[in-house]
Amino acid sequence: MKVTSDGGGGMVSARDFVYVSKKGYEGEIFVMGGKSVEMKDAPSSSKIVRAVNGPGCQMVTPSAEDKNICEFLWLMDCDYKGWMPQSVLDIAMPIAQTQFIDCVRKLAEKLKEEGKF
Repeated sequence: MKVTSDGGGGMVSARDFVYVSKKGYEGEIFVMGGKSVEMKDAPSSSKIVRAVNGPGCQMVTPSAEDKNICEFLWLMDCDYKGWMPQSVLDIAMPIAQTQFIDCVRKLAEKLKEEGKF
């Protein structure tokens, strides 16, 4: 189960997701796919909106030319439920995805410094 924080000074409620995924390698390419699932025993809260992820995939493909570069492909289908205008999503999603990529880059730098790859 994943939970997001609220945003917009409390204007946007936190969301949670009940999500199943599988990860592995196809040759040198890391692949992870998953989707939301129904689970009657999943905890719920009246303060958190249950969002739903449709089928999605993330792939990391190493560059053949430069070992310090990779291609990241992210396919996402999400229904955020609750009351959220599309205009808000159109602004917020690219920002959230960019912040996620920044976090991945920082994590990669840290792991590389630690000699993990």
